[in-house]
Amino acid sequence: MAGSASLRRKPRLRTELSETDEQRLQEAVALFGLPKAEVVRRLIRASVQAGPALSTENTRAVVELASQVRMVGRNLAQVVKAIHRGQAVRIEDTEPVWRGLHEVIAAINDELTEMTVAYGSKLRREAKLALPAEISGEELT
Repeated sequence: MAGSASLRRKPRLRTELSETDEQRLQEAVALFGLPKAEVVRRLIRASVQAGPALSTENTRAVVELASQVRMVGRNLAQVVKAIHRGQAVRIEDTEPVWRGLHEVIAAINDELTEMTVAYGSKLRREAKLALPAEISGEELT
């Protein structure tokens, strides 16, 4: 039967969502003004087009950043131990250390934000679910 293929039902997906995921889906429906099924279809298509949230390169970067965070943590622990032993220098003399620590943490934060926010923006663009600010060329933070 040549016509039976056209009468075949389309594949369907039935899934259970947690209350949190259902709430997020409802928020997406309200935000983008689309039915639930269309939001889900667009996100499925876009997730393939946009690729994984973290590329292999980004995964390596996260591992390196985690190593840097552990190193910062060890350095802070050493500073605290020195303070407790009374071996710490005056707070004014430590300003360069704290400034450097702040710069390292800010750089780590910036790199992680770039990886994750950029992916979210890319996913929304691929799904044609861009928010008004993204459509006008402004970047959301």
